Amino acid sequence: MIRFRCLRCSHCCFFTLPKEQPVLLEEEVRRLKELGRERGIKLEFTKVSEDLYRWVIWGYCPFYDVSKRECTIYGERPLACRMFPLLINPQNGEVSVSRACDWVRANFREITESNPWEVFPEEMKAVVTVFKRLRRTD
Repeated sequence: MIRFRCLRCSHCCFFTLPKEQPVLLEEEVRRLKELGRERGIKLEFTKVSEDLYRWVIWGYCPFYDVSKRECTIYGERPLACRMFPLLINPQNGEVSVSRACDWVRANFREITESNPWEVFPEEMKAVVTVFKRLRRTD
């Protein structure tokens, strides 16, 4: 069985297109703004829907340490980061896998032939959490 393993390639933390930027819940936006204030980092968000926001990031995430190749808020990172390389389309709720991830590109054929819960167990838990929190706000 194949199982996702982060290669620390940083593609998940570098953004060049709006569609790549993380989609967050309102509670996550509040927490990130607080973390940003504590560190003197100004963050920008745009509303996508009633309950979702897009985190506007151009280039590296402001919480990503490029020299160490690690997230400086790893324990508090948003669900969008926890579920990567899985992505949720905010318009239709469809879950897909990002080909920006080096591991995904190297293992794409095996991924498509496998159960996503076996390949991405922790990431799928984050996906379920997103859907549960969105349903709670209905």
